[in-house]
Amino acid sequence: MLVSFSVENFLSFKDRQTLDMTAVATCKERQLLNVFKANTKPLLKSAVVYGANASGKTNFVSALSFFKYFIVNSSKDSISSEEIHVVPFLLNKKSQELPSKFEIEFIMNETLYRYGFCVTNKLVTQEWLFQNNKNLFLRENSGKDDIIQIKKAWSNAIGLEERTRANALFLTVCAQFAMPQAEAIIKWISNNLVIISGAHPNNLTQYTCSQMSSDDYNEKILHFLRNADMNIVKLTVDQLENNYEQNSTNVEKYDIYSSHNVYDDDGEVVDQEVFPFNLFESLGTQKAFALAGPISNALNKGLVLVVDELDSRLHPIFTRRIVSLFNSCETNPKNAQLIFNTHDTNLLSYKVYNEETQKEENMLRRDQVYFAEKDFIEATHIYSLIEFKKKKGNKVRNDASFEKDYLSGLYGAIPFIGDLIQASNNGKGK
Repeated sequence: MLVSFSVENFLSFKDRQTLDMTAVATCKERQLLNVFKANTKPLLKSAVVYGANASGKTNFVSALSFFKYFIVNSSKDSISSEEIHVVPFLLNKKSQELPSKFEIEFIMNETLYRYGFCVTNKLVTQEWLFQNNKNLFLRENSGKDDIIQIKKAWSNAIGLEERTRANALFLTVCAQFAMPQAEAIIKWISNNLVIISGAHPNNLTQYTCSQMSSDDYNEKILHFLRNADMNIVKLTVDQLENNYEQNSTNVEKYDIYSSHNVYDDDGEVVDQEVFPFNLFESLGTQKAFALAGPISNALNKGLVLVVDELDSRLHPIFTRRIVSLFNSCETNPKNAQLIFNTHDTNLLSYKVYNEETQKEENMLRRDQVYFAEKDFIEATHIYSLIEFKKKKGNKVRNDASFEKDYLSGLYGAIPFIGDLIQASNNGKGK
């Protein structure tokens, strides 16, 4: 389970910014549905990030993507002579020369891990790993001396310091040489942290198709689409015989067909018609299908699913239903986590009935709502609704009108539009 992720001096992030999935003790709403415990730590099942265009929401997802990619690939011989493709905050002279910093906290097998590293485009300058707040190793690399201090609990890695390149992570090298603890951590980050783009969902379609070969997933995916109020009776996925190679890997290719009812003049079903899915169905339906596979898999295995622009092409009601799947004990028994960014403000005002309190409450807790906003030097800051204080120093109440207040600019993180009418008339007025 993800506890937190922090990034510093990367893309639009200058200072350290953290998205924390720890449930805030003073936030009492929807504790049984939206919160679960792992290693005695209360964690959130979902979190959403709002912000204007170009505020840095996608950059946060990019930071997670880089973090994951570098961990999985840094020790490969094929990139041994390459530069590290990291981009610091370029709008500050000092930041341009400093390393980028990434850190994750997660719980695996009821054990809390904290792992992080600092990198320039040439080398790893720092690296550290803690287990239940106990240090396992520390690394300091000045460019001349690369010193890795290995603690007793990580003693199986002694000798691997000499095999670690300046531009590779020590943790990845330990996993490469079959150290079980390191392999388990790399496997968790590689398999349990799933990052996808909602703006470009077609890349996920083939994955969803592959899942439909399982009867269990087939029914779940069809049910998922029906929840989107789509009149699809049946989905048929045919695997093509001539698969193709992509990046030297054999990739399975599928054709998808959707079945719809045919009606007589009295509205009675008399037949079914089969259509090529990608030609007949809307872009929204195609996106819903593409997302169905990763979402079903995350819920089935208890994964951390990060989605950039979840609401793109989707109706607000369907977006709500996706979030509700994660904020539920019934549909999310393995405590999968959903992190996404969106412009869909309906989520902030949507009310649901809580049987525990026997009253309607906001679907999202205050600690589940984050905002991304750039300051005067164009550096992104991330802050949660429960951290936000009004001008008088008061925190936001749980019964506040979140959507109305956000759109009015009370919480920041909205675009400054200016006078579009005047601009369209070249400043000449009416």
